[in-house]
Amino acid sequence: MGALDQPSTAGLIGQTYGFAVGTALATLLMVLVWRSGGADRRSRFLFVACILIADLSGLAKNVALVLYVSPKSPLAGQIRSIGFIAAAMLPLSIMTIWRNNAVLGVRRRIGNALVIYSASSGFLIAACLAVGSWTPSYLSSDWMSGVLLNQDFVGNLTIYNGLLLILVGAIFLLPGTLDNLTDRIAISLMIAGLFLSSVSAALDAYVSLPLALAHIIRIARFQSLVLVVIGSLFYFSRFRAADIFAKHAMRLLLGSILAMIVAFVTLGPIASMSHVTASPRAVTLLGAAMIAGCAMLLYLHLGRWTDLLVERRIFGKRDTQLAIREFSDHLGVLESKAIVLTTTQALAVEVLGMKSDEVSVRDIERLDREPNCVSLPILHQGDNLYLAVPLTGNRRILLTAEVESLREIALHAGRRLDELDREEERMASLRLESRLSRQLVEAELRALRAQINPHFLFNSLNTIAALISLEPEKAEKFTVRLAKVFRYVLLHADRPLSAIDEEMDFLRTYLEIEQIRFGERLLVEFDVERAIAHTAVPSLILQPLVENAIKHGIAPKIGTSRILVQAKRRNGLILLSVEDDGIGLFASKNQLGRSLSSADFGAGVGLQNVRERLQTMYGAAANLSLVNIQGGGSRATLEIPVGE
Repeated sequence: MGALDQPSTAGLIGQTYGFAVGTALATLLMVLVWRSGGADRRSRFLFVACILIADLSGLAKNVALVLYVSPKSPLAGQIRSIGFIAAAMLPLSIMTIWRNNAVLGVRRRIGNALVIYSASSGFLIAACLAVGSWTPSYLSSDWMSGVLLNQDFVGNLTIYNGLLLILVGAIFLLPGTLDNLTDRIAISLMIAGLFLSSVSAALDAYVSLPLALAHIIRIARFQSLVLVVIGSLFYFSRFRAADIFAKHAMRLLLGSILAMIVAFVTLGPIASMSHVTASPRAVTLLGAAMIAGCAMLLYLHLGRWTDLLVERRIFGKRDTQLAIREFSDHLGVLESKAIVLTTTQALAVEVLGMKSDEVSVRDIERLDREPNCVSLPILHQGDNLYLAVPLTGNRRILLTAEVESLREIALHAGRRLDELDREEERMASLRLESRLSRQLVEAELRALRAQINPHFLFNSLNTIAALISLEPEKAEKFTVRLAKVFRYVLLHADRPLSAIDEEMDFLRTYLEIEQIRFGERLLVEFDVERAIAHTAVPSLILQPLVENAIKHGIAPKIGTSRILVQAKRRNGLILLSVEDDGIGLFASKNQLGRSLSSADFGAGVGLQNVRERLQTMYGAAANLSLVNIQGGGSRATLEIPVGE
């Protein structure tokens, strides 16, 4: 084994690289374990501290060898002993954690025994290492020199003891606690690391191997412990922000591997090829720059893949940025501020890996009552709201990545709240506009009905005045019916719609008044479909048509005349018609059978009011037509959409 006393250049590089990466991983893990809080934090911190000290010791020893310190010097031995002492205490921290997680009382008692054994064996090994490495040579005995000063033997004993404790602890303490695949992978990696290290230690100590293979075995003896670190990382994934550490750790490993590849390629093939060129240094620098650039691009792509691997495969979590993008898209369909805030809180809980009651949305008053709290403003024009995470108990700090994620979530929530405020303002404006429009329409309808009433009253009073002296009884009947007509008008003054049967009763009373005027010259008929008797139509809509038929069709005619009032339903329309057999419309122009416009039959107050009321209430869906009838007379027809 003497050939291995002075490590080879490749072995020294490999060991230094491994210890450097392990030191970086352990440092990062220590920071996150200390900040994360949670149960078993002290045990986890002890574990990570031991890993860190062991890696720092290995790194320091290799730096000393680079500085030409002899591997057999007391300084090199003392540095190595520190690493072995730290490694000897590793099983104690692991047994403590496993004992606390044991599900049965008997397992916890076994765990207590294992904790006592691991502490005792760890302290015993540490004492042997300390005495063997730090005792002056003149005080050491032959037995001490043969056993305690043999660091390889004691170091191997540390590895064997760790493997034994991990196996026994896994058998007796872990059943019932490995709930998921991540935990099982973690324990498998820890056992595999210690097993490989133990096998490498045994081969290095007791088997004569070729020199190259012996160097590889010695590297594996120490660097297999990286699997223990990675396995411990996965097992500790139950503490908050472990996924963040895992992503950084994977990126660190990836970057280290790529950096090592760049170094080997630069110092190997590129350096060899540059010697045959005119400018070896320029070729080496150019080649190194190209290889480094390719490695950086590769790192960017592979880094994203490692992040996805950690989040989705190992921890079973959604990618945070993807979750925030989905959250932003989902906000667009939420129509309630309360739902927006609830969804915001739920995403914050998911991103932080906390309980639902540990994250809340608060106003400024509630926020002031709890000063020890991380709060991110939800920026919008309404209330002063904050996404708050109290830092109490085991939570003492939020990581920068977590704060940035919360800030982005709050930003999206604030934008949606502003959109909802603007939508609410638009709806309020539309409701106000609709109310004002309805009030305007009602005012127009009242004005149009007011134009009808004075006109009818004027004609009726003239008739009464003419009858009082000649036929007082008819004048009395006329007055009674006129009172009935105006009672109906007053009752329906504020009602834009009335039932068809009510309108027909009103027209009967109105036409009775006209029959008093015309006597036996005027015959009246009604034809109303019973199915539409209760259908609503504009109040007083037919009276101007009846008045127009009497004035322009029946009054000029000599002899008996007839008025027919009809109400029917055809093709989704209510048809209200007033037909007379008078002289017809514009008979002198011989316009029989043609539908006339308002220009044809004039712009009289009554008919113009009817047309404007239909336009106001129904728009283009309603229609008024006036036609001459073959054989004499005219027909005015209203077409009103059903259900309006």
